[in-house]
Amino acid sequence: MSGIAAYGVHLPIHRLPLAVLAGKNKEGGPERTVAWADEDSVTMAVEAARKALVGRDRDGIGLLVFATTTHAFAEKQGAALIAAALGLPAQVRTADVGHSLRGGAQALGAAFDAVDAGHVREALVIVSDCRMGAPGSDLERSGGDGAAAFLVTAEAPLATFIGSAQESQELVDIWRRAGDRFTHGWEERFTTSYGYLEPAVAAARSLTDRFADLDPAGWTWAASAPNARALGTFAGKMKLGEGRVRPGLYDRIGFAGAAQAPLLLAGALDEAQPGDRIAMLVHGDGAEALLFEVKSAAPAAALQPALDRRMPVRTLASYRRARDLDLSEYPAVDDQGISATIHFRERAENLRLQGQRCACGEPQFPKGRVCIRCGAKDDFTDEDFAERSGQIVTYTLDAFFPAPDPPTPVAVVQVDNGPRIYMQLADIAASEVDIDLKVRFAFRRIHQAGRRPNYFWKAVPERSLS
Repeated sequence: MSGIAAYGVHLPIHRLPLAVLAGKNKEGGPERTVAWADEDSVTMAVEAARKALVGRDRDGIGLLVFATTTHAFAEKQGAALIAAALGLPAQVRTADVGHSLRGGAQALGAAFDAVDAGHVREALVIVSDCRMGAPGSDLERSGGDGAAAFLVTAEAPLATFIGSAQESQELVDIWRRAGDRFTHGWEERFTTSYGYLEPAVAAARSLTDRFADLDPAGWTWAASAPNARALGTFAGKMKLGEGRVRPGLYDRIGFAGAAQAPLLLAGALDEAQPGDRIAMLVHGDGAEALLFEVKSAAPAAALQPALDRRMPVRTLASYRRARDLDLSEYPAVDDQGISATIHFRERAENLRLQGQRCACGEPQFPKGRVCIRCGAKDDFTDEDFAERSGQIVTYTLDAFFPAPDPPTPVAVVQVDNGPRIYMQLADIAASEVDIDLKVRFAFRRIHQAGRRPNYFWKAVPERSLS
């Protein structure tokens, strides 16, 4: 029987206090996670997956499914990009699931089916979302960004998949048209009653009826809901006892779209003991409920460390710049950007931080034909450096690079048992940068040439590995 063997969580380090969003210079109180200027659903997905795969061989992964409502491309697969960044085998099957907040449950269902049928030995499911609400809208205040990843296998899972129940419903309550930047919603009472509660309760009751012999009164629910009031109403309608519904974390994360319930599932797995049963409920054009039985305790917590690492956004202006919400004097240049030929030729360096090592032992990045140490020509072996650590050798503060909070730290990083690489730093204030600072590497959006995301790796403080 297939199940979840490992999982990981990524929350952006930047936290926007709702007081700051309201124009007040005040910290404390409710806040939401904010993907910064160099983050999006793909970069968060890569980080969540890397945490799920720590210490694991990636060559056995035969399927990667990426679920999101906010992939930057209408026609270009996100799962293939993520697989390349993770260094998965070229033979891996990749698939995107989009257009619905319940895409995460559908992605997990497809992974369980593939493993149970014997089509693949391991499947990786990543759910990530970075939805945009119009400035001043309720979604801007209540939204949140984050990602969760799950490794699915039949071999010694932490939690086995028992079964599911679905409720499909056509309703125009929340939508984003092709070309729209912001997500739209209808009147709140209507969307809560008919877009959430009606299908969510129906799917949840179908699941409890189907598995009535498994003591539904004792299940823990990791349930998505647009807000805390709706989640409380769901618990009341289902007559769930105290403590049976995981807190929605609306005051710390916000509503993280398709990633909301998967993040709560990760939190439930963090605390579960063998024999516990967890039901994950997601909604969006209907609802879907999945039931798991815990077989062993998780080796380490995933959600709480991600909640604890935070960098408060101090001004509304920096948030607006990070989300590109400011009006500009001139429109952005809309051209082809960097040549597709260059992207193709340098894809391993850009997406996997792949360099090379000469036969004499000298590591190099970027790749070249001649060894900088011994002068040998074309005698190299490819080597990936993304999963290494390093330390800063020297740095500068670039006040001219466009950034929400200039200056931008740029450093020469000595990779452990590797080369020196020139790269930007992220998730750190300029005042904290120093020589010998320990860093790791994070997959980030480096620029928007061609009005499309272009990715590379940045150095982030090693403390942000949690």
